[in-house]
Amino acid sequence: MTILQKLHKIEEEKNIYDIHYCKAGVGIIFYYPEKIKTGNWKDGLSVERYYPTFEECIKAEYKKLLNN
Repeated sequence: MTILQKLHKIEEEKNIYDIHYCKAGVGIIFYYPEKIKTGNWKDGLSVERYYPTFEECIKAEYKKLLNN
């Protein structure tokens, strides 16, 4: 599978809000509506981990998806 195909599979299973690039690396910001406690939609956003490159990020998140 290509990186973009893996990204599409992740998107089918989870709500992707954004792909975040920063000094820490690359991370996918997921949206979890069930985590909202205060009524503020931003409380449902979460980045599980940052990776050095885009490709590593997608491969790792895809692997996590397969293990669940």
